[in-house]
Amino acid sequence: MAPAPIILDTSDDLSFAPPAQPAMSQRNLILAPPSVSSHPEQLEAVFAAYNRASSDLQMLDRLSAGLISLPTATYDLVLILTGAAGERRSEALSLLGRQPFTAIVTSMKSGALFKLQDGPLSGAEAREAILAGLVQKDGSFEKAAEEAVAVPLKLGKKKTTVNKPVQINLDDIDGDDDLIDEEDLLTADDRNKIVQPPECRPAPGRRRRACKDCTCGLAERMAGEDGERQDKATADLNALKLSADQLNDDEVDFTVQGKVGSCGSCSLGDAFRCATCPYIGLPAFKPGEEVQILNNTVQL
Repeated sequence: MAPAPIILDTSDDLSFAPPAQPAMSQRNLILAPPSVSSHPEQLEAVFAAYNRASSDLQMLDRLSAGLISLPTATYDLVLILTGAAGERRSEALSLLGRQPFTAIVTSMKSGALFKLQDGPLSGAEAREAILAGLVQKDGSFEKAAEEAVAVPLKLGKKKTTVNKPVQINLDDIDGDDDLIDEEDLLTADDRNKIVQPPECRPAPGRRRRACKDCTCGLAERMAGEDGERQDKATADLNALKLSADQLNDDEVDFTVQGKVGSCGSCSLGDAFRCATCPYIGLPAFKPGEEVQILNNTVQL
């Protein structure tokens, strides 16, 4: 009797290959207006057509108010419940503004569809969908896939700059050409302007004073201003003195001590003076006292 054949098992006892992944089902986002909550039979009809396990139901009014957030790039289909006959179309479209459309488009995958339950969007109603980035396709709107575009960069050849020496012939230079006297560039305002160093500037509310070892020119200016004020004061103090030539022949200069007039009352005041006395209007004075008039005011 022939021996039985021996069969060797050459398969691997331990396999490191990853397990097969189940096929991903389509993810749906169903957005319902608030009035649908009072009609559960309509929701049951929707979930009969779309798998409940792979569909998310959100209220459109909560999305419009920003109370909920949607995951990014998750859904293959976004369905707006407007009723089979469109009885809730106006209610749903009134809640679809710029902010809800932005959130919806962000949650859609590339190539995902956006549509209404009762039919396509009209021209005016589709404006927000188009502004959000959706493209109209076969009565619905699709999120176009973003394609990467390679842009070649053309880098030019690096330019090298060679600094060539500049030769100047000193014999061609005339000493009188293109020479400008710096003093001619200064105006009268520049000459009178004094730049006081920061350490010499007075505190706020204090009078500006020159330093003891002033080098900015402030001391010279203040000395000149003081001299001008002194000269003006001296000119103002130039009194009007009544000389002998200004007096009548029959009158005597009573400003000289020891001299008296014919009436002897000139120095006592207007109440004792004659009508033709040259001192009418002057205050009483003592003989020998100098009478001066400064700024229309009599000074003794």
